[in-house]
Amino acid sequence: MANKDHEEQRSVLILNDEWGTTKGGISTIHREISVLAKETGVDVYSTVLEAGDVDKEDAQQKGITLITPTINPYLPADEKTPRLSWFLLHRSFFPDLADVPNVKVIIGHAPITNEAAIQIKEVFPNAKVYLFNHVIPEDIEAFKDAWTPQRVQERERKIQNSAGKATAVFSVGPRMFDHFNNKFRALNPAPLHMKYLPRPSQKFFEVAMQNLPEIKRMRVITFGRIRGVEKLKGYDLVAAALSKVAEAYHDVFESPPVWVIRGIPKGEHKETEAFLKKNIRSGHLDVKLYPYGSQDDIIVDLQQSHLCIMASRTEPFGLVGLEAIAAGIPTLITKHSGLAQYLENQFAVHAQSMVVDVGINDYSKKQDIKTWKTEIIKVLRQYGVAFKRAQELKRELENCSAAMQSHEDFKELMRQ
Repeated sequence: MANKDHEEQRSVLILNDEWGTTKGGISTIHREISVLAKETGVDVYSTVLEAGDVDKEDAQQKGITLITPTINPYLPADEKTPRLSWFLLHRSFFPDLADVPNVKVIIGHAPITNEAAIQIKEVFPNAKVYLFNHVIPEDIEAFKDAWTPQRVQERERKIQNSAGKATAVFSVGPRMFDHFNNKFRALNPAPLHMKYLPRPSQKFFEVAMQNLPEIKRMRVITFGRIRGVEKLKGYDLVAAALSKVAEAYHDVFESPPVWVIRGIPKGEHKETEAFLKKNIRSGHLDVKLYPYGSQDDIIVDLQQSHLCIMASRTEPFGLVGLEAIAAGIPTLITKHSGLAQYLENQFAVHAQSMVVDVGINDYSKKQDIKTWKTEIIKVLRQYGVAFKRAQELKRELENCSAAMQSHEDFKELMRQ
């Protein structure tokens, strides 16, 4: 039985598959809201499928308690590999959840742990459920290899059904907020729906970015895997555009820029190479492949690069682009992203030179490739101007009142 201290001290349980940030957006935001919740004075517990020493130490420093799965030693070897289904089987794999005292709020992330958050409420019947939306299935599923209309509908419905059982839902960025504001009109009653604006880790704002004009071989960086999401992430456009950039540089006897791709999963480098061979149209474009990286790896990448590109045909938000902006590197992002809407809403002057207005499908592909080529060369050829603008936006972003208010709204809800 919980003692008196536990009865008085409120707890928050936040469900995610990992604590670290190597896989990008959802995990990074999970860590951010865990820290924000802790700042309200509650005890914060976070689930993870696996946790290394670095994760444990980082969580401990932030005052967060990690809950890892209990694995039956008699399970067959192939059933001991961590998987998302374990959250739905939480009585078997996360029996320690029942021991978390005085849980007042359970937080899940759609599409990873939203259904688990609803199910785990049965263990804590008096707890409220808050959900964070990170994806728009209607926008992204059709660009994936195995898509079907039925799959799009199923994924939209799963998010909507979970939302209908939640007390509050936070959608990450303005694009996602608009989408689900409309979708939730079909819910009765609808949950409290709020917009959440992520803020990059202070590590990115502390990056000292240097502009060294004597460097002739510039580096252009993109983040994220290629296999299965080539069209969604716009990698076919980037490959074609950078091929044209490389040829343009070569034609005037200059060193073409290097293309660095960070985020190739283990075992996918051969398929990635095959895609690049098929889509690169220049013998002068040099490409470097790197695996998933930590925030520290990404920071070094940004310090060693001159331009970051986020060319997705559609992107619910685009946190890695925001992190690049916070670091102070010139960044180009697709028009069809939540990040573009965020910049246009909060930093309209800067958005004019950063948001690339291209199509969302292949109708204008040739023109889109030409547009990307033009915008990339404009940054690289007038790098001093682009670098200065990037440093100005970095300072403005660090003091963005809209993001600060978004975080205060979340923390206020946690106190209720």
